[in-house]
Amino acid sequence: MLLVVDRLTEDAPLLRFIKNPPLPLCHYCVPSPVCIIKRGRTIPVDRRHFIFLLSAIAGLGGCGTHTTESQRSATVGSEGASASRFGYDPNKPLLRYRFKKGEELRWSVLHTLNMKNIIGGMEENIETRTRSVKIWKTLDVDAEGTATFEYRVEDLDTRKAQTGHHDVTYNSRRDATIPPEFAELEGKIGVPLAQIRIDPQGKTTKRPLRNYHHALSENRIVIPLSDEPVEVGSSWSEPSQIDLPQPNQTVKKIRMRHEFSLESIRSGLATIKFATLIFTPLSPQDETQLFDHFAVGTMKLDLDAGHFIRQQSTIDKLVVGVREASDSIRYLTQITECCCGLKACETCRVTS
Repeated sequence: MLLVVDRLTEDAPLLRFIKNPPLPLCHYCVPSPVCIIKRGRTIPVDRRHFIFLLSAIAGLGGCGTHTTESQRSATVGSEGASASRFGYDPNKPLLRYRFKKGEELRWSVLHTLNMKNIIGGMEENIETRTRSVKIWKTLDVDAEGTATFEYRVEDLDTRKAQTGHHDVTYNSRRDATIPPEFAELEGKIGVPLAQIRIDPQGKTTKRPLRNYHHALSENRIVIPLSDEPVEVGSSWSEPSQIDLPQPNQTVKKIRMRHEFSLESIRSGLATIKFATLIFTPLSPQDETQLFDHFAVGTMKLDLDAGHFIRQQSTIDKLVVGVREASDSIRYLTQITECCCGLKACETCRVTS
């Protein structure tokens, strides 16, 4: 039995026992990876007892090949030393991606969407839920650290419910035929869809190998990283502009800025928050075409591995006056992505 910190809240960390845990277990799936050998059951403890437990087990070591919280705190904690054996300054690291030739990042993705449209007095509800496994295989890494990836969707399980229509489902592992409603998936599962180059700072270029539907589009595995080393509380941004087609056959240039901030560094994981600010005035029709740009969320960068291992994002947008003043569209989507691959991880377990 291993006792692990399952969740760490302000008042009461939750310690959970795992029977026959997968190895390695530590820091991918739990915020504070503390392990001790013990029999027992799930035990909530207050902060004083939690500190006592940390002190008591400081010499026991962790599980698998990862470092325990007590070992890491000397080099990576908020009170850490000025140098780190992991190759970065724990207080002000230079964030960079590092990929290895032949490496495969297996991303488990859960995506839910709820839309409520009220147009001309008629109400329509659309709900979708998709689970997928998206593979990023590193084909090559050049001398400057720029990696070339092959991207594919290994499998997909999706369901769509819409007012006035029968529910439609498709599971690429189970179903021999694809329903007409998902015809765009034909021939696109399990085959290379694109080659993508990513440099150490996150600059990305893509070469599509096939035309593929947005349901198969690549998940975000990188964001632009700061030019300089950053400390907790620091922020950086990247300006952007997109061309938005208008009904009168013109193109409207939309100015925006992608903002990022380093929220914390704990146990070798850097938590980065992201959001987008749009500066160009938008009409309700414009907003309905830009839903994906209203996402806010967090990503966890494994400083030792040199890549993200988890992302959570939400888009919650209400647009009023799409055609008539009383028209509205409510758009709510949530995405959780993880590539730790451990059985103890709920996201990876659901999609495995």
